[in-house]
This record gives sequence, C-alpha cells and structure tokens, in this order.
Amino acid sequence: MASSLEDFPTPPAGTEHARASQLVAAGEVKGLRANIWMGGSHSHVGELVSDAPLENSWIIDCAGVMPIWYREQVGRWVACVFEDVESRPSRLWHIEEVVKATAEAVSIEAGPSDVIIVCQHGMNRSGLMSGLLLRALGFEGEAAVSRIKERRPGALSNLTFRGILLRGV
Repeated sequence: MASSLEDFPTPPAGTEHARASQLVAAGEVKGLRANIWMGGSHSHVGELVSDAPLENSWIIDCAGVMPIWYREQVGRWVACVFEDVESRPSRLWHIEEVVKATAEAVSIEAGPSDVIIVCQHGMNRSGLMSGLLLRALGFEGEAAVSRIKERRPGALSNLTFRGILLRGV
C-alpha cells in the first residue's frame, strides 16, 4: 500500500490533475479502514490524485467537475453536487445520506481503501462533506473544522458551511 497519492503514475497527458490533502489516515480513528482525502479538480494544493489507487477508492464529487478520466478509473463514483453559496444546501438530506453510507463503508473490511472528496477547488463544498464525514466518524465539530483548516489552508471560508459543522446539521 502506498504512503501517499503521489507514489503512483499521473493521469494521461491532456487530463486535469486533481489534488487532495489527507485528512485522516486509516486506523487513526477506531474502526476506520480507509484514508479520507479532501481536494479539488482544479486545485493546486495537496497531492496529485492519480490512477493506481483509484480502483479500490471512492470519489465523492461535490461540484460535478471531475474529469471523465477519473470517473472511469475509480472503484465507486458518487455524485453529490451542490452549490457553494452562503446558505444551507437545499439538498442537505442527500448530503447526509451520502455521508452515512460512506461512514458505514469505511468501517468494513471490504470497503474502499481511500475516500477522496472533491469539489472544484477543494475548499468549501468538499469541506462541508468532509467535515460531516469526520463528525460521523466521531470528531466533534470544532475538531473537524480545525483538522480541515489545518490540512487545507483557506478551506471553509463559507461561514454557513462552517456553522453547520460546528453546530450540527
């Protein structure tokens, strides 16, 4: 098993190069069997998301902009698209369903080895989804926000999304 996403070859020439930052390593939280990553399809922050680890990985796309090449390589593609605006997402119930299914999957042996949550730049939409997943895994709201902001400087500038994580859904 690789120690970082950059240990693998890059996507074919001409494709976008998504980047992600590891939020939580497998085993860091009791029962967690997958690495949790947060990033963006057009991000310059984090490690390159490449092809080799994707066959047993999930990508949760919160913006619907991940290049098709990644969709064809990933073990499971989950579209959970919502806007990055200063208001409560209208389909928060759908986001919660995806978070619940993901939290269950990362705790079983046959689950994904990595969960990569992405939006366009890897800041707000992926921050909300990642924070809700961290909360489902046992992080308190403040700890989830702190971890995200530490690993993705500038993330969660959307105060509504940050408030959802701090106060609960």
